[in-house]
Amino acid sequence: MNPVRYEDYRPIERPSYREEMEAVIAQVARRTRASVERETVGRAVRTAHGKTYGLLKATVTVGDNPGFYRQGIFARPTAYDAVVRYSNGLGHDRPDHQLGAACGMGIKLFGVDGPSLLDDERDSGTFDFNLINNDVFFANTAYDYMVIEDLFAELPEALVDPARRKTWMAEFLTRRMTLTDPDTWLWDELLAMLSFTGVPRRNLLSYSYNSMGAFRYGDHIAKIRTVPTAASLASITQQIVDVRADNEAFRRTLVAEAAERDHSFELQVQLNTDLTRMPVDNTSVKWPEDLSPWVTVARVDLPRQAIDGYDNLAAADATSITPWRTREDHRPIGEIQRVRQEVYRRSSIERHRINGQERREPAGSAELLG
Repeated sequence: MNPVRYEDYRPIERPSYREEMEAVIAQVARRTRASVERETVGRAVRTAHGKTYGLLKATVTVGDNPGFYRQGIFARPTAYDAVVRYSNGLGHDRPDHQLGAACGMGIKLFGVDGPSLLDDERDSGTFDFNLINNDVFFANTAYDYMVIEDLFAELPEALVDPARRKTWMAEFLTRRMTLTDPDTWLWDELLAMLSFTGVPRRNLLSYSYNSMGAFRYGDHIAKIRTVPTAASLASITQQIVDVRADNEAFRRTLVAEAAERDHSFELQVQLNTDLTRMPVDNTSVKWPEDLSPWVTVARVDLPRQAIDGYDNLAAADATSITPWRTREDHRPIGEIQRVRQEVYRRSSIERHRINGQERREPAGSAELLG
């Protein structure tokens, strides 16, 4: 295998990017403020990953990785104190049957050496992975994100209503009719979005979770995912998530399973070996595994624990997870990753301000979970 060198990647620079980026930030700020009234839960809600399912103590153990995989924080064996936050991908806090099955796994490591890429917390010592239970994303530019984020505010109702479903998908495909040439329509993005509708509702501990976007991986480029270990997956007894019978099915099965036994994931990377067939700037295209396999570089262990209290949900809601809380050796790359940098930061600032929450990175899992 011959991985692509990070220095050989050339980002796409569009002249309209900065203007579109400011429009996205303003739109997300408006929706964050409006969420207090819209969601009726007494606080501002994230415009994505609005419903939290729980926060768990974890340990992330880096292995003795070979060759190309010995990069950045994965360069030498070590163990990190960590927490894992589970959430629903939509920007609503509603009963589970009114939400989709797209769910997130956010991992926060503590005590990581080096300056963070977030300028306002350079010395925090924290490092985040922002993952979701699908391997492709549905937006690739700031302008797409702005249009699609607005359309996603209508979900899941828009896809349930037969009449609105057709017009909604047409608006998605054509950027609300601004793309007149079918060759420019967002086919990859639409197919990526529709792939989320096929995600089954299962125990949150049974999914694989993916970065979808690409990252610098030291000298190379990679994507990141977690996969439950075979033993952990086989041990799950609360497999079924019945959202019709239980409005809080995702949380209740997570709480029950976490209290019964330990669970574990393999943290894996897929190195980029072909910038054409494994595009960095199109996150709607899955990278072929026959070009580059997933390789385990660390393990995420969740010890048996009680997360059933309201204080756990409060701690989870206050915990910020962003792919830019990282180090230079793992810099997110691609336009949609740059969009996330400022959108996540500004959204977090606005939400914490409205909710009266202190916006500060914790020093360790005990500060959050005792």
